[in-house]
Amino acid sequence: MAKDKDKDKIIQFPTNRIIHQRTKELNEQKRKMGEKVAKAFQDQQTKRFVETAVDDISMGLLKQFVNLSMKTQLPNFTKDLALLVDMLRGLIYRDFGVNHPAQKLSDKMVKVTTNRAGTMSAKIDYSDVVDKPKKTKPISGDVKKELKDLNDTAGFFEPDGDLDD
Repeated sequence: MAKDKDKDKIIQFPTNRIIHQRTKELNEQKRKMGEKVAKAFQDQQTKRFVETAVDDISMGLLKQFVNLSMKTQLPNFTKDLALLVDMLRGLIYRDFGVNHPAQKLSDKMVKVTTNRAGTMSAKIDYSDVVDKPKKTKPISGDVKKELKDLNDTAGFFEPDGDLDD
């Protein structure tokens, strides 16, 4: 009976309030892993969508180029089309907030301005991308004088013989 009395004196802590630190850590890890998996899945779905869209658009472009009787088998056509398609890829990825190297090229080359009416226009500046022409040496004074003399006398007709005969 004494044991029953002692048992009555013990107050049980509510088991639903017990939180083990390890359980808390595991739940946090599971939550983080779930977020990472969800983010990876979303990134994968975005990539699949963009690549499918780019494939569809580029195939349509290629068909249009064939219809225009363009020489689509030439290496330069392939280069130009590859750049066009990759810029398209960068455009669509940017819309989804995903970085792509083509966006850096666009950001470096294109300046967008807005006029008073609110209309935007883009200006492409190739100077940072295209090789600049080499500077030539200035023409010497003697050559300049000779060219001036030639230009000054240009247009004058001097007959070889006497025209009065």
